[in-house]
Amino acid sequence: MRTGPRAMRKLSTRIVRDLPPQAAEDQLIPSIGEVLGRLRGRPVRLREATFPPSTASGLWVDRASHDLIVYEGNTDPEHQLVIIGHEAWHMFQGHGHHGLGHDPVASRSAGASRSAGPSRTAEASRSAGHAAAEALAAFVAEVSAADSSELPAEGRTDIAIHLASRADTHEAREEIEAEHFGIRFATDVKAALRGAGRASDPRQVAGRIQHSMAHRFPRP
Repeated sequence: MRTGPRAMRKLSTRIVRDLPPQAAEDQLIPSIGEVLGRLRGRPVRLREATFPPSTASGLWVDRASHDLIVYEGNTDPEHQLVIIGHEAWHMFQGHGHHGLGHDPVASRSAGASRSAGPSRTAEASRSAGHAAAEALAAFVAEVSAADSSELPAEGRTDIAIHLASRADTHEAREEIEAEHFGIRFATDVKAALRGAGRASDPRQVAGRIQHSMAHRFPRP
């Protein structure tokens, strides 16, 4: 799939335009999951959970029969949209076997480890990364079990490797792309909701009717 600002704008537009124009707040995320599933061509499940400290706030797991996107529950709704958009970008771009991404702190840490210089600092960063990866791998196994299927042992290894390799330039670039898309997606969703709210406001509707009638029936 193509990348870059144009591709991000196109994907965000395709998702947002298919959302119900006046979805209730508690139905917004399920509606996003349904739209993602139609675009993906198979079910996309969105699951809220509490992530282990100092790991991540969102992840995508590519399952045999469906995709699973897990997002942090202990944050505000707008941030949750950013997380879901971030992981959706990983999913549509096919970033790695298990994309796990939305974690600005980890991204900054990855950047620091590249420029830190001393091998002792780099080794400490790798050690911390592996510890976080192990905690996250256990978390994913738990979430996957709740998703009515088992995460294979090799999946746990893949997840650990993916998180530990974030210092790699290619991985860091994917994270930056995904974060840009997540922010754009959340902004587009909020703008669409505000537009739908104005359209359904009786005062706005009445004003448009009065304006239209004034043009159709000019005063003598």
